[in-house]
Amino acid sequence: PASTVFRLARSPCGALPCPLAATAPAGGRSMDGPPPGTEEVRLPRLTTPVGNALQVFSALLFASYFWFGPAMGLGMLSVSPCGLGLFSWRTCGVAVVTYFAQLFLYKPQFNRGWPALILYSSLCDYVSHYYDATCVREGPKLDPSRNYMFAYYPHGVYGVCRTFSGGPKLWGKLFPGINMRWGSFGGAFYVPGVREFSLLAGCLDASKQVLARAAARGESIGLLPGGLDEMSLTDGESTETKLVTIGRKGYAKLAIEHGMDIVPGFCFGEKWVHKTVHAPFFLRRILRKLRMSGTFLRGRGPTFLGFLGVPLGFVYAAPVKVKQQNPVDPAYLDEVHEAVQASLKDVFERYKERFGYSAEETLAFVAPKEAAKLSGKAA
Repeated sequence: PASTVFRLARSPCGALPCPLAATAPAGGRSMDGPPPGTEEVRLPRLTTPVGNALQVFSALLFASYFWFGPAMGLGMLSVSPCGLGLFSWRTCGVAVVTYFAQLFLYKPQFNRGWPALILYSSLCDYVSHYYDATCVREGPKLDPSRNYMFAYYPHGVYGVCRTFSGGPKLWGKLFPGINMRWGSFGGAFYVPGVREFSLLAGCLDASKQVLARAAARGESIGLLPGGLDEMSLTDGESTETKLVTIGRKGYAKLAIEHGMDIVPGFCFGEKWVHKTVHAPFFLRRILRKLRMSGTFLRGRGPTFLGFLGVPLGFVYAAPVKVKQQNPVDPAYLDEVHEAVQASLKDVFERYKERFGYSAEETLAFVAPKEAAKLSGKAA
């Protein structure tokens, strides 16, 4: 079948009869299997000619939005006098000036954004099919009358984990009735092509004021808290996955202020989807000051299309319950943040071997300053 939903229950005898059951991590909480109510959706690679074409096209589109701007420019040239001659230079010039003017005058990312037509379309499902993906939601379905904070790890060099936040087959079955807004790097909304793709994916500016208003409206929020620092630590050759969590508590504080339970999620295989390419050290230092990454990616052939191999897996842990506070007690903030870290560690240890990681793979939590040093040493 094109997609499969499994409902998985804890084994009463402690055996491992289902594919998700695993041993508990050393020093972590003990579990004989997934919590009651756990479900998973399997989106295997499609083998028909039409299915294969759709999944490759969708994955290529998802990975190529940085090229939409240049494509728009070429499209304008093609209809100008030096191309098909459909429009005069004056008309083309007015169109270009108007477009760039609206980049700075029309700012939906600071308000309600656009309808998330891409995020909840079948595009995300086909991307998941391309990566032969499996997504697990631990515990029972979430209450659609509430809003939640979804915290995604690791960022990865491209953030392929974002595909697990949409699609009717995947998100629609695991999180029915819940709509989410992504918090995105503010500069993305001023880059032609990237802006339109981001808005159609339901993104808002990731500033606290904007996300606080979204939370107050009852919208759920999705964030990649590790951000740029975590992105630069992506290393498919290392047996240690580093998450930038130490000191990164803004997501948890926002969740506490608005009474949003936090749903941590971990993407397995993200570090193998693309090859990382590091810019020279001096250039990385310059880009970092501009809050831009000096770590780039390489995909299949001349594209950013991800490599195939170990299937992608994503696990949404059971929510970390939050008690609303405003102002937030620092001690309680630390408690919630540590609970999220413990949940990520637990999920990693229980699922890593199922999703192709060796028993020797480990998970480490680092601070932004340590990440900066580590990324500076990268070859």
